[in-house]
Amino acid sequence: MNFFQSNGADMSGALIPVDFNNADEDYAVRLITRGTLDFLRTNSIELSEGMEVTITDDELLARAVVTMRHGMWVAVIDRWLSS
Repeated sequence: MNFFQSNGADMSGALIPVDFNNADEDYAVRLITRGTLDFLRTNSIELSEGMEVTITDDELLARAVVTMRHGMWVAVIDRWLSS
């Protein structure tokens, strides 16, 4: 299933793979790993400021909001979900 995004779209249906160990002190997960970038490209997802996403590492699951920080996209976790 492909998920396409236009500005401000809710991408919560797409489980974006991330590395939770690649995060800032405030748990903003950097969306720059090869797996994350490949997934976004393959599914034609273009990140945008304020986009709501669901992120996972296949063990943990979280809702997050995308923002640009220090020249890179990050997902700021707003709540953890049960997987």
